[in-house]
Amino acid sequence: MRLPVTVTTPIRAAGCVVWLVWALGTAEALEPPRDDTSIGYNLYSGGGLTVQGPAIIVKKALLKRMSVEVGTRVDLISSASVDVVTQASAYRERRTEYTLGTQVLHDDILTGINYTQSRESDYTSNTLSIGMAHDLFDKNTTMSLRVSHSWDKVGKNGDPSFGWKDFDRTIYAAGVTQSVTPRWLLQVNYEGTADSGFINNPYRSALTQQTGGLTSLVPENYPEARTGHAWVLRTGYGFVPDSVDEVSAGKRSSLQLDYRYYQDTFDIHAQTSRVTFQRYVASDWLLGSFYQYHRQSDASFYGDHLPSTQLFKARDKELSQFSDHWIGGSLKYKPQGFNWHGLENLYVQFGYSFAMYDYDNFTDPRTGELYSLRAHVLHTSLGFTY
Repeated sequence: MRLPVTVTTPIRAAGCVVWLVWALGTAEALEPPRDDTSIGYNLYSGGGLTVQGPAIIVKKALLKRMSVEVGTRVDLISSASVDVVTQASAYRERRTEYTLGTQVLHDDILTGINYTQSRESDYTSNTLSIGMAHDLFDKNTTMSLRVSHSWDKVGKNGDPSFGWKDFDRTIYAAGVTQSVTPRWLLQVNYEGTADSGFINNPYRSALTQQTGGLTSLVPENYPEARTGHAWVLRTGYGFVPDSVDEVSAGKRSSLQLDYRYYQDTFDIHAQTSRVTFQRYVASDWLLGSFYQYHRQSDASFYGDHLPSTQLFKARDKELSQFSDHWIGGSLKYKPQGFNWHGLENLYVQFGYSFAMYDYDNFTDPRTGELYSLRAHVLHTSLGFTY
């Protein structure tokens, strides 16, 4: 069953996710791979849905220009969300994901290929992704390209007659990062998505208005194709003190601004803005904070109550008109000069986010009032090279 289980803090719009990964102050050029390991634990809790679990990624460098990466993630899902309690029973689920990938650095070109497989009792996904990044103009410009394709199977627990439905997704992405000055970065990204097959959730129903004012539940029915486009503008500036003493004490900071626009063939339009500030409060301690605002329109065939004669029907709150606010912070500890039995570059990071969702035309069937939810997101991680 597809669920909103992302437990870091993404810029999001209508199911698309763009991760925020920036260096503090200046961009890093492509570098030879290193042996490293990262271990994390994630928790999402909000709206009756709880998702938690560990993740680990191990990367091994080969021949100084190549690396192999393996990873796994387990999500333990417990749901009593508004969709579940009004149309079915609360449930518990386990999702396991495995990743295998490799990267090769040749001159100023980094090429990578990744394969990811995830499984649930009623959903399987296989994704192949190929990407490339190229440094240009004395490594002041980086161009990146990526394409991925997912082959998914959708089932329905408790209904063997449903069988397994196909759902495919292809993503095309391109980006350019420009170092304007040693402290100032500009970035432009584009991502196109093409979905086909069984797009909707087999467990969710729509409310239809019948003659005589009565309402009834009918299965949702989506178009079998969906195309989306997203554009992201991003800029970051690093503030470095002029005093050598202040630099050695770690008094550096950075400011990042993001804007994202999304539209698709479901007639959804969404805009997301975000501001992120980071500062070294000591040479080993990095403190971060952010605020994000997102707003989107509803899909053309979405409705809280729909005419029974309408062909396509959706009552998924993620296709409704809504807005959300995110606020959060992080603390990262990375001791300088750390070396213990060959382990180097140790870091420990903790992050917390609070989200507030308010839906403009999705009501809670239990109360008849407009629905809203509050969510908490925790992320901890530990990493090192060796």
